[in-house]
Formats: sequence, C-alpha cells, structure tokens
Amino acid sequence: MSDYARRQLLFEVGEHLFAAEAEEVCEVLEPTEATPIPGSVPGVHGLINLRGNLLVTGEFGRLLGLTTIRGSDPALVVFEEGDRRVALEVDRVVSMAPAPSSSSSKEDGLDVGSELLDALGAGDLVEGVGQFGPRPYFKLDMRAVFERVLEQVGEGDRAVTLGSTEGQEQR
Repeated sequence: MSDYARRQLLFEVGEHLFAAEAEEVCEVLEPTEATPIPGSVPGVHGLINLRGNLLVTGEFGRLLGLTTIRGSDPALVVFEEGDRRVALEVDRVVSMAPAPSSSSSKEDGLDVGSELLDALGAGDLVEGVGQFGPRPYFKLDMRAVFERVLEQVGEGDRAVTLGSTEGQEQR
C-alpha cells in the first residue's frame, strides 16, 4: 500500500488522543452489553457475540489506567491483529485521517522520544507521538495492546482462544 493511501482512526480516551492504523480497525459500533467473564480484571467487560464470533470487550481507558470522560458519543471499536479481535470502548471517535508516511521528517512523522510518552504511563503500548492539527496523538502498537488485554483476561492458551477468530466453528 502506498504511503499516501495509509489512513488511521483517531479517537479520544479521557483527555488523550490515540490513533490506530485503519487496517487494524474492523468496525466501529454502538457500545453494547457484555456477558461478564468470571475472574476478569477491572476494565474487561466480558464477551459479546458479533455475528457469531465471541469477542473480548473492555474499556480502553481503564485497561490503560487512564481516566475516561463519559460523554454522549462513546463507541465500541473492534480492533484486529492477525487472527485476533477485541472490542474496546472509547470515549469518542474523532476522525479518519492520513497516517504519517514512513519517509516523513520528524515534523510530519512520529516522535518516538517524546516526553508525552513518559507522561502517558502506558508508553509500552505506543509506537510514537504524532500531530493532528493542534493536538498530539499517541499511535498505538496494536500487538502490545492485544497482549495486555488478552493477558488480563486469561492465561496461556485460554487468552489466545478468547481473542482469536480461529477455530470458533469447532464448537
């Protein structure tokens, strides 16, 4: 895919702006009630059935340890990484915007040494800091996000099964 065609979804969690590559986002839904998972940590709501597939769902901000702002526009964003999917509630979807090109200069691309990463406190989940108009945003490392979410839901093979679309027809 050309750098020009790359897009990213920008969304808010609390006072922070985050971005995920458009190819990592399956869809955006209205928040829905989940079936609780016994023993799950705060921030994991449970499981939802999305067109025959069970997905782990949770509150993005709580999983990152951030304060959320319950507004009138919450959304459930279904993220995909490999064969795994997870649905995370965000405070508000902001925009679909061009992603910085891999050949960008520092002013246009991601800053990987930003002090904002340290201030976030969840810098292990972020690839860098970019700029959307006047606001900085945190570009997510979805592989790390999936590891954190699924690690908090279950252990070993169970965690992979909960987030995987593979093998669900075998019931």
